[in-house]
Amino acid sequence: IKENADATRIGMSPKNRKWLTNAYGDVVVTALENKPTICSGSTMGEQIAIETYLRAMVAESDETGTKLMGADQGFHNYLYYSNKLAAAETIRSISVYDQGRGTINNLGAMRTAPLESWGNGRLVDIKNTTSDITVLNWDGTPSPVVHQFDRHQVLSAFVYKYITAQFREEYFKNKQH
Repeated sequence: IKENADATRIGMSPKNRKWLTNAYGDVVVTALENKPTICSGSTMGEQIAIETYLRAMVAESDETGTKLMGADQGFHNYLYYSNKLAAAETIRSISVYDQGRGTINNLGAMRTAPLESWGNGRLVDIKNTTSDITVLNWDGTPSPVVHQFDRHQVLSAFVYKYITAQFREEYFKNKQH
């Protein structure tokens, strides 16, 4: 899933630049600097395809000797933009969705402003910060999965305080039966 291209691109992110430079050098970073960042933390697929992907990620680490925390994001973007997995027999297809347009809505790069300011307020429906917040995809439907919600203070507080309390209550209720 891509991070929001209005908020960041590979070349705009000091961390992504560092991971890619360390692993592949300045030439690769220059070639990718205007590309949207694709988040490695929101990868999904069939088991056999994920196994192939993970082996490729380990191979990138081994081949480049890169040991930086978070470098998997650099490997992930390199594998995608270099088409290195295109010939893998166990991967039927690789689909990348724009932020807010797929199953997973990645909010991490959008921490530079309140969520309600993005997309003319279409990204989040806040009826009450203590009981009713819905993260939306750009088409107005609720996001099935929200990745990196913890990068936003209001959303993080809501999840940790109210949603966690609801899970605990449900857990203990079911445990008694």
